Amino acid sequence: MQLVNQTFYFAVFIVLVGLMARFLANKDDDRAQFRVIYWPAGLSFLAASMLAFACAPWGGKLILALANIFLLAAMANISLLFSFWNDTLHFLNKLAIGLLLIAASVAYIYLQHFGETQDRIHLMNAVLSIFCIWQIVVLAQLLKKDNAYQIKILLGVEIFQLGTRIGRSLLSFGDASAPLASLYQEGGLAFGLRIAAVLSIVTVCILITNYYMEKLWHEYRRSSHAIEDGMLNSLNALSMVRDNETGNHILRTKNYVRALAERLKASGIYQNELSHKAIEDMVKAAPLHDIGKVGIPDTILQKPGALSDDEWHIMKTHASLGEDVLIAAKIKDAKHTNVLDAAIKIAGCHHENWDGSGYPKGLKGLEIPLAARLMSLADTYDALVSERVYKKEWSHDEACAEITNLKGKRFDPLIVEAFIQEKDNFLRISEMYSDAQ
Repeated sequence: MQLVNQTFYFAVFIVLVGLMARFLANKDDDRAQFRVIYWPAGLSFLAASMLAFACAPWGGKLILALANIFLLAAMANISLLFSFWNDTLHFLNKLAIGLLLIAASVAYIYLQHFGETQDRIHLMNAVLSIFCIWQIVVLAQLLKKDNAYQIKILLGVEIFQLGTRIGRSLLSFGDASAPLASLYQEGGLAFGLRIAAVLSIVTVCILITNYYMEKLWHEYRRSSHAIEDGMLNSLNALSMVRDNETGNHILRTKNYVRALAERLKASGIYQNELSHKAIEDMVKAAPLHDIGKVGIPDTILQKPGALSDDEWHIMKTHASLGEDVLIAAKIKDAKHTNVLDAAIKIAGCHHENWDGSGYPKGLKGLEIPLAARLMSLADTYDALVSERVYKKEWSHDEACAEITNLKGKRFDPLIVEAFIQEKDNFLRISEMYSDAQ
């Protein structure tokens, strides 16, 4: 039985060392954001406790005393950690747990010299049960604010642990056999309850680690999205500085793209490419369609009249330039850059035509990315119904007729059909974000 106990405690020690290694593997700034001293301290005390329990048969009473005191310290730190999560950690909480830890440690040392093994077992179960009750109360309060599944499972595990400790003490009180000479002489149900209690503590540690990892993952995602949004806003600002279009043009084309995409999705067309996330990415990317104009000379970009053939040839390079600018902005091996990926497709291909007569690559049909095909129609409609220095604005009906006439030539026929169904919505959007406002 002694070998079984030692093997069990050493195995638990290895698991806890693995959890500690996982904690230390994170960068310092990541740990500081979510972790406080109570978690690494509790994990360290618990690992030291398990190692001491494994070595106690060889080290004598001192090692056994350290094992139990370290276990109490571990549970105290976990209790403080839960209170910290719940924003209820105050000086009085710390003082109460500190005094309980000191009193229990002194009482254990006293009983080790003047008491029996059962007395020490009852003491440990009583104090550890107090910590369990503390943790159960705090977790129940925390559950009202944080509905994470880890909190729910932690609450259940703590209740289970409390039951094992109470059961072990009751079993010991009802046992009329000779007093135990050593903890490791426990057998049968008492042994099983002790093992279950220790395993429940390990489960608590695993759940805490999982909770922290999920919190960090969510934080990384928020940071990633914030960085991406900041970069997109900067690129948008850069595009508008060099472009002669208005901010309302961006608002209109974004909403045109959304209207077309959602109509296609509702009609069961291109459903595999038009998930809710994909549509949002396209809408966010739409304002960057003409970012390549940052590379076009002002003499061409701001010319009040029609462009010459040479000037038009230079102007058409803005599609390739835009694609290159956005590719350069994309960090190598970066993940979750869906918006930037959509922007690259839109900027590089929104002047491609369905019949292959467009530029810069002469793509045809489905070779043209869907996001670019949507942007092409949206941009064309807005250009038609907007006044330019070189043209008067067209009426909504004239623009609709022109787009219908270009079905299968410049535009994807299915997207034109979606446009026809959404043409009243297009008119509403153009009026809502009119430059005349």
